[in-house]
Amino acid sequence: MNSEEVIVYMTALVAIGIIVIGIITSLFHSTLIVPIAVIGIILAAFVLLSKGDFSHKIESIEKLCFIITFIAIICSFILLYKPM
Repeated sequence: MNSEEVIVYMTALVAIGIIVIGIITSLFHSTLIVPIAVIGIILAAFVLLSKGDFSHKIESIEKLCFIITFIAIICSFILLYKPM
């Protein structure tokens, strides 16, 4: 197994871990964590579907996930600190 395949598998495992922890936290603590689980699902799908030139694709995925995460954090703060 070459180094690039190992990185793909490890990244996929991290994404799956994000999904599992996000779902467990959402069930037992707060629903504000749901966007993190959704981001993990999107990241896992992108990583598992990427074939070939992984390094260039992962940079595009990283930029997309950064934007999605930033939007999710903004939405979480809006929901957390909304006036009653």
